[in-house]
Amino acid sequence: MAVRSGAGLRWSLLAISIAWQLPGRPAHADGAFPDSQNIITPAAIPNEILLATNFGLVMSVDAGQTWTWTCEQTQNNFATLYQLGPPPMNRLFAMSLAGLIYTDDLSCSWSVATGIATGSTVSDLFPDPSNPARVLAVVAVPADGGTVDYQVLQSANGGATFAAQPLYTAAAGDNISGVEISRSMPATVYLTLTSGPTHLPKLAQSTNSGSTWQLHDLSGHLPAGTNFIRLIAVDPTNPQKVFLRIRSLGDGGTTEGVAVTTDGGATASVTLSFPGGILSAFTLMSSGTIMLGGVVGTTNVAYTSADGGGTFQPVTTPQPSFRGLSSRGGTLFVVADNQADGYAVGTSTDLGKTWTPLMAYEDIQAIQTCLMSFCQTDCLTRAGAGQWSPDMCSATPSPLPVDAGADAHAGGTGGAAGGTTGHAGTGGDASVPPGGKSGGGCHCAAAGAAAPGPWALGGLGIALALGLRRRRRGR
Repeated sequence: MAVRSGAGLRWSLLAISIAWQLPGRPAHADGAFPDSQNIITPAAIPNEILLATNFGLVMSVDAGQTWTWTCEQTQNNFATLYQLGPPPMNRLFAMSLAGLIYTDDLSCSWSVATGIATGSTVSDLFPDPSNPARVLAVVAVPADGGTVDYQVLQSANGGATFAAQPLYTAAAGDNISGVEISRSMPATVYLTLTSGPTHLPKLAQSTNSGSTWQLHDLSGHLPAGTNFIRLIAVDPTNPQKVFLRIRSLGDGGTTEGVAVTTDGGATASVTLSFPGGILSAFTLMSSGTIMLGGVVGTTNVAYTSADGGGTFQPVTTPQPSFRGLSSRGGTLFVVADNQADGYAVGTSTDLGKTWTPLMAYEDIQAIQTCLMSFCQTDCLTRAGAGQWSPDMCSATPSPLPVDAGADAHAGGTGGAAGGTTGHAGTGGDASVPPGGKSGGGCHCAAAGAAAPGPWALGGLGIALALGLRRRRRGR
C-alpha cells in the first residue's frame, strides 16, 4: 500500500485508501469521503508528482506549484495500487473493479488487461522495474465449492494481455498476498502467502523467473500467532533481502511489525513492532535511509533506520497522518489526511522532524484538459460540498515555470534507490508494449510548459493497507 511509497517499492501490501468515517465530512461519488492513497515522485522527472486518491488522480508538473485533477472513469472507478512501470513506455497501472487496468496518458484514458479469467479478482500487481514488457499479477480464480485458487499470471506485452498458463499456482488453502520482482536481479521473484486455517506465514522465492519455486515456512522465525504477511519491498541492491509487513495475535491483542529476511526467505527476524498499532507507510531513500510511518492508538508515529532496517529510531516530533510515503533525493513526501492534517501532501528535508504542507485539495487548480468536459458533474458536486472552489471546474490549467528553488522544493533530481508506488510509493517507470503508445503520458495540463522526460524510479515508497487494498483499496 498501502506502505509502498516509492519507485521500486510498491507495497505488495496493498496501498489502501482509508475512508475515515468522521462526522461532518461530505461524502462524494461512490460514497467514500475524499482521501488519498499513494504518491509517485519519479526521480528522472524532478518536477512531476502524481497523487492517487479515492476520487481520481491529482498531478503537478511544476514541482508542486500548481495541481490538476482527473476524475474516476468507468475503468478506474474504485481503483487502487497505482504503480508506474519503467521507460520507455512509462505505463501507469492500477487495480479496479474492472480488473487490472493501465493508461499511457496519465489517466486521460484507461484500458483493461485481457487474459484474466472471468470472475477472477486481481489482488496484486507488479511491473518489472527493468523490463517494460513484463508485468505480474496475483489473481483469485473461482473454484468448486465456493473456494478460490490463487495464481500468479505473467504478461509479456506491458500488461495488455496475460498468459493463460500460470507462473505459479498456490496449493489448496494457500492464499497469495503479494508479488514482487527484484530490481537488481529480475530473474528473482518473491511471493508472500498465508496457509491453512491458522494462516501460517510463508515466503516463496524463484531465482529463474518463475520456472521453479522454493516455499519457506516463516512461522518458526516470526512471533507466535503471526497470521498476516505482506511484501513491503525487495531491497533494490540485494535480491536476497526482503522487507515484510506482519501482524500477530497474542494475549495482549494484535501487533504489527516489520520483518526482514536477508537469505531469500530461509530465515527472517522482526526489527520493529507496533503493539496495538498500524504500520501504514514505508520509504527507502536513495541514501539508504528507511522511514516508516503509522499510528499507535491515536498517536501518529514515525521511525527511521540508517542501517538497512536492522534497527529503528523514533522520530520524536509530532507527525502527520500517514497514508503513504515517498522520497526523491533528500526530500520525503508524505500522503497525509487532508481533513485532520490540513493538507494532502507534505514534504520534509530533515527526515521527518518537520513537515511543510505542499498541497491541500482546495489547492487543485483545474481539471486536466483531456477530461475537462467528462469530469464536470463530479467536479461541481465536490465543489458544492466544499472540497474546492467551483471556479476550479472551468479553469484553464496553467503550470508555472520551474526555477531552481522550486525544483529543490520538489526533491531535486534524486537518485533511484528503487521502489514502486507501492506497490504504494513513488512510481516506477512504465513502458509501452509493442504496438503501444510511447512517451511519458499526455501531461494534459502542461500546455506551454517544457515536455518532461520519461518517468523514472525515485526512492522506494509505499502506502500500506489496513488489510487488503481498498476495493477500494492505498499501495
